[in-house]
Amino acid sequence: MSFLSLPLTYTLRYVIFRFVHKKLPCCSLLGYIYKLPPSATWCTICNCHTVKSATHLLFTCPPKHFVWDEIIFEFLWPTVDITDILESCLHLDFQSRLVYCKFSDVLSPAIVSLISLAEIWKAHFQCVFNFTAYNPNHVLHSIRRQIAIYIAEQALTD
Repeated sequence: MSFLSLPLTYTLRYVIFRFVHKKLPCCSLLGYIYKLPPSATWCTICNCHTVKSATHLLFTCPPKHFVWDEIIFEFLWPTVDITDILESCLHLDFQSRLVYCKFSDVLSPAIVSLISLAEIWKAHFQCVFNFTAYNPNHVLHSIRRQIAIYIAEQALTD
């Protein structure tokens, strides 16, 4: 299944496009554009003050890393790790890097990864713009709910 044939929402296409082209509005990019002092580019989720890249925003921030670990263990383990998902997103190559899903009869590893990515993105920006706490358990619940919706929609089309 090629990237263009995946059933993606506008949000997913937006996040992937901006991630691949290094244009996600993360702390390091915004700090560069607006010439912000280093203290203004701290991660709002983990309060870490190292360079905050798009990779940190979506994958390596500790609370998001926890979400990825849980999703990988629940749906993609044992053949996939965060690096595989990161590389597949960067290269738009979901077939050769993500090869296993526990529920392969109804889900592909690409769909699990992309739904997870979209929900992490949404939760991050709800945290930033609505001044709510980033709760990994709520994100996990949201990912599971979106996966269940996807499975139900696929059952209707079959």
